[in-house]
Amino acid sequence: MRVKNAVSVTLDQNNLQFVEKIAKQEKKSKSEIVDYILSVYRKFRLKKEVIAGFKSQTKTDVKDAMSDFNDYLNIVENN
Repeated sequence: MRVKNAVSVTLDQNNLQFVEKIAKQEKKSKSEIVDYILSVYRKFRLKKEVIAGFKSQTKTDVKDAMSDFNDYLNIVENN
């Protein structure tokens, strides 16, 4: 079970409007939308860091390493 904590944040007006629009379209809370956005961004950053680690290797090596990336994300998120 994931623990959720209440926080207060200040957003740029354009970002707040975007979150409100998506929340309304998806019929979800703003918190759910922001949480999802942060989750996707966290995975993006992790993937970017992994790719940077393989930068000196060939494209084939990077492709092979990234082939199991989704499995790696599942392990990281479940621990």
